[in-house]
Amino acid sequence: MLRKALALGLILGSGLFGTLVASAAGSMVADPPAIAGSPYSAVSVTQSTTSFSDGNRIVRTNTVRYFRDGQGRTRVERGMEGDGAANALQPNIMITDPVGGQLYLVRPQSKLVEAIKLTPQVIALQAAVHSPADSQVPFALMGIGMGIGASLATEAATNETSLGQKVVNGVTATGTRVVRTFPAGVLGNEKPITSTVEEWFSSDLGVPVQVTQKSSIGGEISLNLTQVVRGEPDSTLFAPPAGYTVHQMPTGMGAVVSGTATGASVTPTGIKQP
Repeated sequence: MLRKALALGLILGSGLFGTLVASAAGSMVADPPAIAGSPYSAVSVTQSTTSFSDGNRIVRTNTVRYFRDGQGRTRVERGMEGDGAANALQPNIMITDPVGGQLYLVRPQSKLVEAIKLTPQVIALQAAVHSPADSQVPFALMGIGMGIGASLATEAATNETSLGQKVVNGVTATGTRVVRTFPAGVLGNEKPITSTVEEWFSSDLGVPVQVTQKSSIGGEISLNLTQVVRGEPDSTLFAPPAGYTVHQMPTGMGAVVSGTATGASVTPTGIKQP
């Protein structure tokens, strides 16, 4: 959920903040929590549809690929080749390694990896499983990238309903429906606006497998977690790719580290890996 990504960005600092927030804003839910003992891989597809009074529509699609191994290490791929032109961000891969205490931001276009050492605080945050209510913090009343200023502060009423349990996209999930109402005037609207979010959440995976959001002003968003495979992904997915240049981001007064993922030698400005 966006709240977790914002908090993580503030903890990591300005170096990765923009990318983290932009990545989170491009989807409806959080990246998979870094929990051990529940390995899987999956593809998340989000579709946003905004309808207009003349019959025109804007349809946007965002695809994200998720991986998590049995140790709790995670890999999230965004904007990769074949995911469609609607991915607004440049291709990037984020690897979280709570075992090694590192976070890697991999940039395939430049063959560059930015690494930052994870503190116990960040590792705990990454391992936290969000509640269904937390994932509904973002308001997309007109679709992805077309927010109009709705927030927790502007809503007038919230009604939450439990939908029970069923199999969604091949995964057992528990459903929740939340209807939020924004009164006339708070957003310049002449009439109240309602936003209905229905989420099906897998406690085994720690993530939603389906989310739909509809608003009374014509916005509709759907997220589906597809191609779910329960099992260990390839272990090489959770380390910087061979041949990439790795920059260890400074923490406090520490030395800057730069180089590739295959060995190291000391230079006057830090550590240079051949």
